[in-house]
Formats: sequence, C-alpha cells, structure tokens
Amino acid sequence: MALCQDVLNGDFCLAKRQDVLQVLLNNSSYNPRISPDYEQDHATIVDVQIYVLSIDTVSEQSMDYSMNIYLRQRWIDPRLQFVNLSKALWLEIDFKLMSLIWVPDTFFRNEKKGQFHDVTVPNRLMHLYRNGTIYYSMRLSVLLSCHMKLQKYPLDIQKCPIKIASYGYTMENIIYRWIAHKPIDYNEELQLSQYTLLTHTLDNCTKTYKETGSFSCVQANFILARDVGYYIIQVYVPSVLIVILSWVSFWLDVEAIPARISLGVLTVLTMTTQSSGARASLPRVSYVKAIDVWMAACLFFVFASLLEFAYINVLARRRVPYRCFSSPDSFDNTTENNGITDSEKGDKPKLARKDSKGLHLYGKQGARYIDRISRYLFPLAFIIFNLGYWLVYYFVDM
Repeated sequence: MALCQDVLNGDFCLAKRQDVLQVLLNNSSYNPRISPDYEQDHATIVDVQIYVLSIDTVSEQSMDYSMNIYLRQRWIDPRLQFVNLSKALWLEIDFKLMSLIWVPDTFFRNEKKGQFHDVTVPNRLMHLYRNGTIYYSMRLSVLLSCHMKLQKYPLDIQKCPIKIASYGYTMENIIYRWIAHKPIDYNEELQLSQYTLLTHTLDNCTKTYKETGSFSCVQANFILARDVGYYIIQVYVPSVLIVILSWVSFWLDVEAIPARISLGVLTVLTMTTQSSGARASLPRVSYVKAIDVWMAACLFFVFASLLEFAYINVLARRRVPYRCFSSPDSFDNTTENNGITDSEKGDKPKLARKDSKGLHLYGKQGARYIDRISRYLFPLAFIIFNLGYWLVYYFVDM
C-alpha cells in the first residue's frame, strides 16, 4: 500500500497486481452494493452476450425448453480504473473476490428453473480492464418457458425466447443491450434431437410496471423447426399403411363376410390406437392441430371402407325389382330378352325383371360394381387429401 499511497491523487505507480486489487477493492470510496453511476444522471450500460453450449430438451407438454449457456456481461465501473496503477491490460478476479465487486442483478424473465455450475469450482470468470470495464461470464443451466403454437404440429416452427432483465434496477440505473459482435454464439457441436435450429432474432422486451417503473430487458428468439423424419416414420407411414390395408376388402369377394368384417374392424381399432398414441405427449389445447386433421382423415377413410362393405352387403341381398306389364306387346319384348317362349305369352298383366341400365346396381352384381368403383375412388380421394394437407401445412411455410 505504501508504494501507491498517492495513486488516488493521479500519480503513476507501477505496482504488483495483487497490490492493485488491494488498492481498488479496499478503497473506502468503493461500495460494491451501489451501482457505478448511482449518483450520476445516467444509467449503467450492460452489454450482454449468450454462448449456447447445448439445447437439451424442448417439451410441448410443459411448454418449455432447457439450455446450457455462458451468460456474458460487460459494463464499465469508473471507480475501478487502474490506468495509473499498472500496465497490465486486465486483471483476473478470483471467484472469492467477486463478491467485493458490484455486478448487475440480472435474471431471466421467462425462467422456470435455473442452476449454477460449481464442479469443481464455481464456473464464473471476471476480468477487470484498465479503464474500469468489467467482463463477467458464468455458466448456467436454465429451464425457460416457451409458449408454443401447435396448429401445425408436427410440421411446425417454434419461436422460443430468452428474456434478460434487471430484477431490482429500473432504466434510470441499468440499461441492457446486446453486444455488437455476435450477441448470440453457438457451440460448433450443437445438435438437437427433434429440432433444427434455423436462426435467431433479437428483440427488446422492456416493460413498464405501474407500481415500480420501467425495467430494461433484451430478448433473443430461437427459431426451431421440428424434424419431420421421426414423425414420418412413427406416425405418417404407419397410418398410410393402415388406410391402404383397409382397401384390401374391395378385392375380397362380396360373400367373404367374416374376412371383410374382421379387416374393417381391425383397421378402425388400429387407427384409433394410433391416433391416441400420436397425441399422448401433447397438451390439451382448444384448437385443431395438423396431426388431428391427419388422424381424423385416416380414421374417416378406414371407417368409410367398413361402411362401404356394410352397404354392399345389404345391396347384395336385395332382390332385383320387377316391372308390371299390362299389354302383351310390351311383355313380349321384355320376356324374349329374358328367355321366355312365345307360348308363355298371355293377356293378363305379368311381371318381369327390369332390363335397364340400372339393373347392375342391384344384387351381387351391383355390389361387385361398387367394389370396383371403390378400388379407384378411395385411393384417388386419399391422394387428393394428401396433396391438400402437405400443401397447406408444410410447403406453404417453406
């Protein structure tokens, strides 16, 4: 201390680094409980940077996501300048001395849970530069809320924010802003299990409260696109195969009643189970999701196949209607076509089966005709539905 007794008066003194810290931190004029510009007319500017180590989980059920990050902050405390004390560019501050230096009361506005890392020592870093600039970095694991919009699930793109603000200081004392160079940086090995990180956007989330005033806040939004591959394998392909399986009944004979009933009921039950499983991990929301539309359409197609069999089964047992003829001439023309000889002609009105274009809509012949139509109608309708579905829910955003 004797080496630098006149340093506060502006005299230059080349001291050891530990002596510099002693002079700065034990100075009676420095109070770590008061912000740097508390007595001034301007706020302390805190520059913020986030280095994303990993994005671990994104949960639709609880509407949140977890991150492992480095939170880096930088501000100027004029009280800690040591230009006249040492030629060192900066001083490393041990974590045991950090409590002697003022730091902003930064918190995450949308945080649910948070954790400091203390293995093997508290994961914190602080550098003090000659002009009083303080660089403060800490490693954190945070669970942040993310209000997801699931109308296009699982073909959706989510915007999950992280909001950084001061808990106790208003804008008169602290103003947050993103650092100019790479405010959001990422680990090169960053990978997500079910999402692709497209990009990020920066925003301002400053909020004014009637009772306490305005609090500075900065926000970063991570744009996450859900990977469709998992859902194609687990949801879309199985449901398509179930729908196609329900069409097999169109190729079975009309009289194969047990086989067609078993196939129809099996596909309906399987589709119902598949639909319930696909929505099990989702929250109960009031709007319709893309997965709901898909499952409802697939269930409709397999159920329609079962109804088609019920209809043709009734149709196959229906007798072909007869037509009543009052004149022998009209009866002659009809009965000849049905293999009846002239000796069977009579003057009384007689009955004959209809010989018209609508004859094939009755009996087993009519049932087989509807089966043939269904073989092409159902796949065509399903293809049209797929074109509309993927166009609306996927390619429009692309």
